[in-house]
Amino acid sequence: MKTATLSPVVRIDEDRCNNCYACIAACPVKLCMDGSGSKLLINTSLCIGCGNCIDACHHKARLIIDDTLLFFWDLKREVKMVAIVAPAIASFFPGKYLNFNGYLKSIGIEAVFDVSFGAELAVASYISHIKENNPRMVISQPCPAIVNFIQIYHPELLPYLAPVDSPMLHTIKMIREFYPQYRDHRIAVISPCIAKRREFDETGLADYNVTMLALKNKMDEHGLQVGSFPKEDYTGPKAERAVRFSSPGGLLETAERFSPGIGRRTLTIEGGHVTYPYLEEVSRLLDTDIRLPLLLDCLNCEKGCNGGPGTGQNKTPRVVLDNPIRERSDTMEAFHKTGKGGRQTKRYHKIVGKYWKKGLYKRDYKDYSKNNSLREPNELQLTEIYHSLRKYKPEDIYDCTACGYGTCRAMAMAIFNKLNKPENCAHHNIELLAEEKKLILDMNRQLYSYQLRSHRPNPGT
Repeated sequence: MKTATLSPVVRIDEDRCNNCYACIAACPVKLCMDGSGSKLLINTSLCIGCGNCIDACHHKARLIIDDTLLFFWDLKREVKMVAIVAPAIASFFPGKYLNFNGYLKSIGIEAVFDVSFGAELAVASYISHIKENNPRMVISQPCPAIVNFIQIYHPELLPYLAPVDSPMLHTIKMIREFYPQYRDHRIAVISPCIAKRREFDETGLADYNVTMLALKNKMDEHGLQVGSFPKEDYTGPKAERAVRFSSPGGLLETAERFSPGIGRRTLTIEGGHVTYPYLEEVSRLLDTDIRLPLLLDCLNCEKGCNGGPGTGQNKTPRVVLDNPIRERSDTMEAFHKTGKGGRQTKRYHKIVGKYWKKGLYKRDYKDYSKNNSLREPNELQLTEIYHSLRKYKPEDIYDCTACGYGTCRAMAMAIFNKLNKPENCAHHNIELLAEEKKLILDMNRQLYSYQLRSHRPNPGT
């Protein structure tokens, strides 16, 4: 198995980087960061694309890579294009997400599809997989950072990733299959996520990953207000509760309509500080009889896709981000409410069924674990590294986190793999200063002693 070159999704402005380690501290995998030089660089083939380093960098040395420039360049060349828009748009432009469709139409997009309906299809695919194959566990995969994490670092979990497309890819395949008039159009994805570029490269199904933040910045440059554009509805069928997909728990709420009671066997977690350690724990339990959740609904971003790195809204309170989604959800549920209880659900599932086709939305995953060639030091090597850090006894293992790795052992692992250096350890530098101070004091004492001897009166005179 060869190593794979993965698309970069974060670029470094080296002039702004001051080697502060904040990006290492924020990174859930850490060893994709190279701190061996004067600037902190990224090994793209080990990066999962979570975007945490962008939020953590107060110096703006970490910047998003997306396809916005190419997108506008091709529109200027009158390339035929349709767009699919992630459900987070309702949070990004509260009350004006349909005006945003009007903006897209004004710049040359021929049709705009709602990824929320792709989410309805995705949940139908999940339920179909669970009913047909009775899996021990299904790990949700709308979040490409989580998929990347498993592909690179924990390939033993690949068989448990839902073997179906993400909501975005469901939407794209739906367009290709059921809308022949757009079959040859390029597809632009209006996204809250920078890691989606990886998903599109691997599957070859989308042409542009255009982040919401980049589009808003473009509008601001031209003095455009989204509310000034006419409201334009989406092309295609309307979603129901899957418009909540961008909020934590949105997948589960949609799955409950398809399979009432599934929530009792579902675990919903979000935020890299919780999700990745949990996945590592699960990977260690695969050979045991421990009962695992049937459905693991997990997201990298603590506030869901509404606070994704492509929105710039990570610091916005979650309740503020979620409210517009809930309002839209209430509107869509009221729109589809044409009966009581089961009749309403059955009617909507018929709408979903028109666009769901067995085998159409199947997904396979590539194993990128060959990229992870990092070596673990043995105890002798670990001791040697600790000595280079001026750590000679157990009390010197401070785990102070100043280096960003969280533990001295993790820092030692980075040094062993030439991804960092002793000079970036606070304890090393404190001890070095203490040694230099002692050396200077000793030199001063010797000099003072010499001066005393040199000026002592000679008793023979």
